Amino acid sequence: MTGNATAAPDRSAVDLDRLDRLLRLVGEVPAHMRRFTVPPRLARIRHGIRPDLAEVLVEAGLPHVGRGADRLFDDYDVGNLALHLGLVSVRRMTMRSWANSLNDNSSRPRTVVRIGVRPQCPLRPHTGPCQYQLLREGGWREQVSADRDTRSPVAQYHVTLSGEWPHLPPAVRELADEVADLEFFLLPEAIRWDREFMTRTRMADCGTAADWLVHEGRRRGLPVRFAFGLLVVKPYPTPHCWAEFLVDGVWVPFDPLLLKAMTTWAGLDKERWHRYASIGPILYRLCGHFTKIASHNDVWPSLSLSTDYIGG
Repeated sequence: MTGNATAAPDRSAVDLDRLDRLLRLVGEVPAHMRRFTVPPRLARIRHGIRPDLAEVLVEAGLPHVGRGADRLFDDYDVGNLALHLGLVSVRRMTMRSWANSLNDNSSRPRTVVRIGVRPQCPLRPHTGPCQYQLLREGGWREQVSADRDTRSPVAQYHVTLSGEWPHLPPAVRELADEVADLEFFLLPEAIRWDREFMTRTRMADCGTAADWLVHEGRRRGLPVRFAFGLLVVKPYPTPHCWAEFLVDGVWVPFDPLLLKAMTTWAGLDKERWHRYASIGPILYRLCGHFTKIASHNDVWPSLSLSTDYIGG
């Protein structure tokens, strides 16, 4: 062996049949939607993909550009593979915190939370304070002024979450049965709303599933609406989409795909949190369409959201 030779990647720790199937699914996403921005070091830190596993993935057909330390992957690709391969990733640990919050919040009649909003100015430099348009419950936007470099919350949401929700009727449960075989994949914005893609591949993220549930529910004459808002979890809330069905005068949040993901990868009890259950204890609806939480002169800023539990 010469000094320039490279050892063959060790495939012994990987189920190659499973990997081939996952890569076929990843390959369903059109190539032009990929953004190659994740170097090997970040793939290891964020997604738990060690260099030896990265070599196995590349050899098996994972899309990439470059070689060695200069190689770049698509974040959706490696993030989805990390979840489905059961790796210890930031996303999986985050999902565990969601599951813990769901268990905690559902154990009380109500949970009162204060959410701090810290946007990062996307238009530096500019004169004067930043003017943010913050989404509020009901879909209206509040004008918020803040110094460019402030590290304090520029606004807050005061949220009361119910721990108990009405049971869903049989007609809605039928919808849940029809999406039970969907597989959770984070998808690029350009394809996440494509119902034909979901129907053909059985791949979806929560936005895809919510859109289908609302569309199909309306087609069947069910009282249903789309919901965009926040997944209210520790330590950091995150924007989220789901469907809501009207049951006995109450709009009941419904997201069977996220429930499936949390029971698969986050240790959530499958018997208690079956696919007909509501994850309403961690959902706060802001409006009925997908949008951004804040804008800055029509530019969407990066946001940091924090959770402060006030009481029950």
